[in-house]
Amino acid sequence: MKRAVLVFLKLPEVGRVKTRLARGIGDEETLIAYRQMVARVFEQCRNSRCELLAIAFDPADKETEVRSWLAPYLKGFTGKALWIPQIESDLGGRLEAAAGMVFEEEPDLTLSIIGTDCVGLDQGIFEEVSRSLDSGVDVVFGPSEDGGYYLVAMKSLQPCLFRDIPWSVSTTLEASLAAADLAKLKTHLLPSRVDVDTSAEWHQVSALVSQRTCVFFDRDGVVNSSPGEGYVLNAEEFHLNPGIPEALAWLKMNGWLAILVTSQKGVGKKLMTASQLNEIHEKMQRELAKSGANFDGIYAYTGTDECPFPPKPDPGMVLSAAESFFIDLRQSWMIGDADRDIEMGKAAGLAGTIRIKGEKAIGIKADHTLSETGEIINLFEKLL
Repeated sequence: MKRAVLVFLKLPEVGRVKTRLARGIGDEETLIAYRQMVARVFEQCRNSRCELLAIAFDPADKETEVRSWLAPYLKGFTGKALWIPQIESDLGGRLEAAAGMVFEEEPDLTLSIIGTDCVGLDQGIFEEVSRSLDSGVDVVFGPSEDGGYYLVAMKSLQPCLFRDIPWSVSTTLEASLAAADLAKLKTHLLPSRVDVDTSAEWHQVSALVSQRTCVFFDRDGVVNSSPGEGYVLNAEEFHLNPGIPEALAWLKMNGWLAILVTSQKGVGKKLMTASQLNEIHEKMQRELAKSGANFDGIYAYTGTDECPFPPKPDPGMVLSAAESFFIDLRQSWMIGDADRDIEMGKAAGLAGTIRIKGEKAIGIKADHTLSETGEIINLFEKLL
């Protein structure tokens, strides 16, 4: 069955998100903390191998703003995105309505419903959900330490789980399990996790979501074989270089982000369309996912008037990624095959630069030079 994840969230606005946390750390720090938690949750959603990602957003009339805010995190997602405005109701009514829309869109799937308060989600949690539902379990709960739950998963809509439940209290999970038992639903409990509501809980998890480390990758000549003086113009011409899938999987396993920063002026020169470029990147992400990891974000300079990024060696793409993904540039790295890549990494203040030696002339020295992409893991094992 297809996997789907339904994320409930709010547009980050002062006084509307994490009000209990704000009483402990202040409004502005709470907004930053909330955005950091959301970034982490979407990272784990991308790692979950789900094929449908539904976003239930509030306020319902702010879809444009929500889409703009979440765009960097969805750029690396290869599945289908479904946007669901939350209805006016209590939490149970909103959960039931949104879950119903997902099952109406795709009836044959397993659905995991989460919020943005638990940053301890990981691929293992989603794998356990799938195994449980595939083995005959009807409902899976992820207990939170405050008596609620951070995840509920099912194979079909179960309205009894959303009606007459006391929400946001220490007995929420207990009441939900009782409702499932009354409906003769077989349940399974996941490992307990922290749901962040207070400053004490925030301090337990803040290190996971702030000051992330990242490796920025150039594309042509690094991620895929170099097209020479031309451009990769369609998905059929795109071929991953040896060692790249393994390098990304290693980075993810060790807690690093991986973000693509690439110049694709073929779009601006009308040699290919923006849709064709997206198809190339979708193929890249699918191929990488087979090894268990892909890029968290994709930033491309296209040479068009609409492009929001400056061309390399300007560090604009790196700086934009750092702002959205909360990256510590002083502990992050750049891998490229051209002087402009190395110069961009230095201009961004990165910890170091790595050149993949190819046919391009070398005018700017990188901190490290590798003869092939298969050496990336060995280098990072030595550096770290």
